[in-house]
Amino acid sequence: MICRADRRILLSALALLALAPASAAGPGVAALEKARAAIERRDGIAAEVAAKQALDAGIPRASVAAFMGEAELIAGDLDQAREWLGPGEFDDATWQQGFHALARLEMAEGDIDAASAAFDRALEKGKGSATLWVDIGRLRYRAGQHHKALNAAVKALEADPKDPRALEFRAQLERDSAGLIAALPWYERALEIAPDDLGLLGGYAATLGEAGRARDMLGTVRRMIELDGGNPRAYYLQAVLAARAGKTDLARKLMWRTDGAFDQLPAGMLLNGVLEMQMGNARLAMEQFDRLIRMQPDNVAAKELLGRALLANGEANVVIARLAPLADRDDASPYLLTLVGRAHEQMGQRAEAAPYLDRAAAGRPTGIHVMPNGPAAELTIWRWRDDPDRAEVAVPLLRKLLAEGRAEEARRHAAKLIERYPDSADIEVLAGDVALLAGAPGDALPLYAEAARIRFDRPLVQRMVAASLAAGQRHRARELLETYLAGNPRDAIMASWLGQFLADDGYWGRAQDLLFHASRIGGGRDPYLLADLAAAELRTGGNSAARSNAAHAYGLQRANGAVAAVLARTIDRVGGDNESARTLFAKAEALSRPTTLAGR
Repeated sequence: MICRADRRILLSALALLALAPASAAGPGVAALEKARAAIERRDGIAAEVAAKQALDAGIPRASVAAFMGEAELIAGDLDQAREWLGPGEFDDATWQQGFHALARLEMAEGDIDAASAAFDRALEKGKGSATLWVDIGRLRYRAGQHHKALNAAVKALEADPKDPRALEFRAQLERDSAGLIAALPWYERALEIAPDDLGLLGGYAATLGEAGRARDMLGTVRRMIELDGGNPRAYYLQAVLAARAGKTDLARKLMWRTDGAFDQLPAGMLLNGVLEMQMGNARLAMEQFDRLIRMQPDNVAAKELLGRALLANGEANVVIARLAPLADRDDASPYLLTLVGRAHEQMGQRAEAAPYLDRAAAGRPTGIHVMPNGPAAELTIWRWRDDPDRAEVAVPLLRKLLAEGRAEEARRHAAKLIERYPDSADIEVLAGDVALLAGAPGDALPLYAEAARIRFDRPLVQRMVAASLAAGQRHRARELLETYLAGNPRDAIMASWLGQFLADDGYWGRAQDLLFHASRIGGGRDPYLLADLAAAELRTGGNSAARSNAAHAYGLQRANGAVAAVLARTIDRVGGDNESARTLFAKAEALSRPTTLAGR
C-alpha cells in the first residue's frame, strides 16, 4: 500500500512527466512554424534546419515527417525526401501535407499511378486545400483524365476562391476550352491577389499577345522585367512580338537574352528557325526545324518550314525524299505541293514537277483523310501488341485500321477506348474521327462536343465543322466558327473560313470585314484568301480595293482558274483593258471550274 506522502510524491512526479512534453513542445512547435514558413517561401534548407530543431525538441517523427520530406523535395534531394515521405506515417495534423508532398515526389519521378494513389490518401482526412486540388487537377490532365481535371479545378476554387494558383489553373483550362479572350478575366482576378507573381504575369502576357493586345502585353512584360531583370520568359515573349512585327534583329537580340532557356522547347526551336530563315541562314534554320520534327513527328507546319529551308539551301533532293510522301496525299496543302514541285524544277525534272504544281494551283484541298503511320508508329503498334487498348497505341492503331479500310473494326476499337478512358478528351476526339471517317458524322458530333468542353482549339473546330456539314447542319457549322473566333480573334485561317461561310449565305458586308481582317493578321500572301476578299469587295462596291487584291492574288498564283476569274471580274466591273478581261475569263475557264468566292 502507498502512504499518503508517497502518493503526493508520485503525483508530483507524474505531473512533471505530464508537463514535460508540453514544456518541450514550446520550442518544438515554434520550430515547426519556422519550417512551415520556410516551405511557403520555397527555402528547403531553412525548412530542413527548422524541422530538425523540432525533432530535437521532442516533436514526434509523425508530426515532423511531412515538413522534413517537403523540405528535401524543395531542395531537390528526392532520395532523402522518400525516406521521410515514403512510409506514409503522418499524424492527423500533417496528413494532407505529407501525402500531398509524397504525390509531388511521385510526379517528379514520373510514377503517375503512385502519385494518384498518394493524392487519394491525402483526401482521406479532409476536403482538400485549393493547392492540393490544383496539383490533383494537373496530374489528372497529364494522365489524360481531362474531365476529372476540370472537376478538380472547380473544387480548388470552391476550397479557396482567391487562391492565385487555382485561378491560374482555371485560366489555363479556360484558354483551352473557351479561347484567349475568356481566359483573360481569370488571370486578372489572380493578379489582383498576387500582382507580382511572375508565373501569372507570364501567362497573362502570353495570352494578351496572342489575343492581339500587344500594348497591354508589353506593359505586362515590362513589369516582369522590373521584378526580375533576367526573366527569360519576358524576353522570349518580346522576341515573339518583334518577330511578328518583322523586326528580326531585335527578335534575335531578345532571344539571346533568354540565355538558352527556350532552346530545347518546341516554341523556341520554331522561333529560332524562323528568325534564322529571315536572316538568310537556311542551314541554321534547317537544324532548328529538324530538331522540332524529331520532337513532334506529326507537325506538318514544321515539315513545310524545313522544306522551305532545304530548298533555299539548294537541297532539292532532300525536299523530295522527305516531303514527296506527304505531297502525294490527297490532303496536301498548296504550299507543300509547291515546295515539292519547285524541288523537282530545281533538279531539272519539269515533267515530275508539273503534277505537283498543277495540284497546288487547284487551291485548298477538301475532305478528310487518314494520316499515314511512319516507322515509329508501326513500332509502337508492335510494342503494345499484347495490350492494344493502351492509350499510347490508340492513334497509330486506329490510323492503321482506317487506312486498311477496316472502318467497323476501327469503330469497335474506339468504343473500347472510350470505355477504358472515359475522361480523356483525346480519346473522344479520336473516336469522333473514326466515326466521321467511317461515314457517320452524326455519331462524331456528340463525341467532339464532349471533347470541346476541355479543348476547343482549331483542329477540333475544323473537325466539328466538317462533321456538321456532312450531317447537313450548315447553320451549326457557322455557329461553331463564330464561337471559336469570339475567343480567338487572331486566327486568320478560321476568320477566312467564316468569311467564306458568310459570303455563301449572302452576308457580303460581314464576309468582307472578316476576310479583310484575316488578310491583315497572317493571310496577306494567301492568293485564295485575297481572291475571296476581292470577290466580296466587288459585291459591296469596293471596286478599287477589289482590283488591288485581285491583282495581288493573281500575282501570287497565276495557274488557278478561280483566281484568274476574280481578276477578270474586277477588270470587267471597274473598267479598263477589256481585252485583258476576256483573256483572263478564257484562261479561267480553261484551267478549272471556280472553287472560291470568285466563282460567284
